[in-house]
Amino acid sequence: MEKAIKALHDQRVHLPSLIIRLLGLLAHAMGNRRTVILFLFVCLYGVSIAEEATTLPPFPKTTSLVDYPEETVWGFIKSFNHENVSKQCGTSIDRVIPYLSDKATLKEQRAFFYQSFTTGDASQLISRDQDRWIFRAFECIKSAGETSYSASEYPMHYCYGMNEENEGTVYGVCFPSTCADNKQELLEHWQNVTATGNETLTYEGCVRSRHVSQWYEQFVPMLDFGFDMFLFLLIGLATVLHFKRGDKTKHKPTQILLAFSLKKNLAKLTQMPKDPQSTITCMFGLRFMSLVWTLLGHSFIFVQAYLKNVNDYKDDLVDNFWNQWITNFTLSVDVFLTLSGCLTAFSWFKKWQKNTTEEEPSWNSWGYWLRFYRHRLVRLWPAYIYTIVTLTTRISVTHFHPMWPPTDPAVQCPKHWWKNILFINSLGENRCMPWTWYIGTEFIFYVVSPIFLLTLRRNPTVGLLISVITILASGFANVVGMWWYNFPPTQFLWKQPEMFNPDYIKHHLLIYIKPQYRIGPYIVGLLLGYYLAGYQAQTQKKARSKRFVIVGWTVATIAGFWSLYGLYPSLMAWDCPIYHYFYGGAHRTVFSLALCWLIYACHTGIGGFINTVLSHRFLLPLSTLSYSCYLFHMIPVVFTYLLAPFPMVFSTKAVMFIHCVIQLALSYFFGFITTMVAELPALNIERILLTSSPPKKPAQSKADVEVQVQLKAAEDASSVPVSPIPRS
Repeated sequence: MEKAIKALHDQRVHLPSLIIRLLGLLAHAMGNRRTVILFLFVCLYGVSIAEEATTLPPFPKTTSLVDYPEETVWGFIKSFNHENVSKQCGTSIDRVIPYLSDKATLKEQRAFFYQSFTTGDASQLISRDQDRWIFRAFECIKSAGETSYSASEYPMHYCYGMNEENEGTVYGVCFPSTCADNKQELLEHWQNVTATGNETLTYEGCVRSRHVSQWYEQFVPMLDFGFDMFLFLLIGLATVLHFKRGDKTKHKPTQILLAFSLKKNLAKLTQMPKDPQSTITCMFGLRFMSLVWTLLGHSFIFVQAYLKNVNDYKDDLVDNFWNQWITNFTLSVDVFLTLSGCLTAFSWFKKWQKNTTEEEPSWNSWGYWLRFYRHRLVRLWPAYIYTIVTLTTRISVTHFHPMWPPTDPAVQCPKHWWKNILFINSLGENRCMPWTWYIGTEFIFYVVSPIFLLTLRRNPTVGLLISVITILASGFANVVGMWWYNFPPTQFLWKQPEMFNPDYIKHHLLIYIKPQYRIGPYIVGLLLGYYLAGYQAQTQKKARSKRFVIVGWTVATIAGFWSLYGLYPSLMAWDCPIYHYFYGGAHRTVFSLALCWLIYACHTGIGGFINTVLSHRFLLPLSTLSYSCYLFHMIPVVFTYLLAPFPMVFSTKAVMFIHCVIQLALSYFFGFITTMVAELPALNIERILLTSSPPKKPAQSKADVEVQVQLKAAEDASSVPVSPIPRS
């Protein structure tokens, strides 16, 4: 049987290699080395699937955490052998039952203590069962009676242990913090009491009910706080100088100081473009709405760790057809990808269609492409680095107790921050600020975008063909990944039907965040940006018939509705595998196409009231702040629930929506600070220090210029931009 499985696996591994060879020969026949490289890049989708597994994956059983009665826990405490632990630990263990049985101790504390003891499936520790493990840890912390303003006389530790190599059972225990050095003995004793296994516990993780010292008593958090105060002082000085003397100066140091001016940067947040056609104004509303959608989805996920009746909440959310706008919220990322691709192509093609002086870039224009990437780095890095530093060194230790270790930025970011800075976090385990996988993935798309931009500019037919092949290859890779791992069409973050692999963290790491599976909507956006730039360059635009407009809106509405609500058969575990595969491979691209119609309609004058709303000037600053808000939004999501009474009891979703409003307001508050101290000043400094005159085209005679103008006019009059005249 094992040989048969291995043979089957070997066949799967070699199939992508065969496809690569065939397509490589096809591309070579086309006589274009760059096309060969692109085809090989596309075909790496298949190889990535094969290389991500060396054996057929064992699917975890659908189990949950085990509850133990109070008597079992008290038996564990009473039977613990004090000989192998410190005297202080032994004394503290003896005091647990008297402390929890004392009249001055709340009944809830006693219940929290014994209810926190559990065992579970180790393979689901940071996946399906993660919210229940966090809930048990909070129960232990609450049993200590800690508050933000008063330390408990009986601080607690919650620890879990398991065997890393042979994932079987994970054990969770609550005990006095004085026994932290003896956690191995306590976990092994709990293992013996529960009699659920005899494997050696090689890994332990703990969370304590209170930090050893609070953030304002630690050097590093206070250093970060002092740096923030310095930046605020810098902004204040720059703003006063701007009001007193204006911003007209040739003195470089003064210009750099004025880059932090609040007056200058607030104007950038609120200033509408002089020419509405120079940008795609409906994206103001789309970007803001996508951020709200993302925050709401994350909020509805993370609340599970604080709910007592979490199963009632999951049933209410998943079983209702109309709740799919929440359960399928991950499509909000595809909105961001589509907008990013569209803006990249729109601005690039618009520039070169208007250009008559600068030398147009080619494959070998290294200086131009380095500036192309440099500007993107300046756009992303300052706010990103500021957020990572602030979150890791100060915000993550602001609360009186630490977070759950597998997801605690104070634990994970010191080890993995460099992957975020290099934008490769989505290629690995994505441990530091895991919601920022999108930024890494989108940056990788930006890195490869010149392949599509130049190909579309030089030969639109070939460019379109390559784009479509890449989109189809990405969709096919999703289908193969679903089949290989038995994954659902997208992440199921609330309830996981038994017909699918319930390990949504594995799904997240192997497929959901990987660039090769997510590039489809980005390329759809690139194609839209290319088309809109060409359409805008036309001097005489074709009138769209009423029938065309009605059909377009109808098809886009149906496509968008299916993409959003077509997940229901998978949520309900209907036995229709072909549909699951098709939906998983196509729904994100179809949703992107529906969104592209909306953008096209709004930008070309047939958007009507929808365009009026999405392009409202009130949405401009909210849109501009969206990047920094996205970086920070998970902090309010976690902290508002952390500060709420524990445990929460679900009765209506209205409570979550109220939390979302507060979380959104706090996200924009933090996002505004990040934009003012890091994002906009960095862009201003780039213009001051790094802006240089681009290379000019060779001088032309007056006759040559007139010919170029005539050719440009002919190109603008056509519906599809033609290829430029080859230069000698």
